[in-house]
Amino acid sequence: MSGESTTPSSAGPLASAIKDAQDGKLTVSFSNEVRVNADEFVYIERDCQAFKDEIQALQTIAHRISDRKNRGLSETTDGMTSASTLVARFRGDDIQNLHRTIAQKYVEQDQEFAARYNELKANVENSQIGTPTQLGVTTPPAIGASK
Repeated sequence: MSGESTTPSSAGPLASAIKDAQDGKLTVSFSNEVRVNADEFVYIERDCQAFKDEIQALQTIAHRISDRKNRGLSETTDGMTSASTLVARFRGDDIQNLHRTIAQKYVEQDQEFAARYNELKANVENSQIGTPTQLGVTTPPAIGASK
């Protein structure tokens, strides 16, 4: 996948979690019924990249719209701050970097996980994010799921 950096943005909201993951200090407690699985890390990373690619395509459209004198989008009204926060987090790579860093730590510590993760990374399918869909039609697998 493109953009495979695990360097956290210096001011991003997940920078300290990424740093802790890099240093092996990030811990999570699971019950015996929860298993970490390489599939989820590969597909989360793939879909993070697909979301960023889709956002970039939409930004190109937005730049074209912004060149208009009057966009007619209530541009003088305060927008949804949660939406701009989410976009900023995707743009800053924090979510993807956190998942990638945690996956890398699992790869370093667990040979079975590493083998499955590397196999999946080498053969990962294209994400369905950004693919036009027909209303009322669901195409399996769902976003983030393997076949």
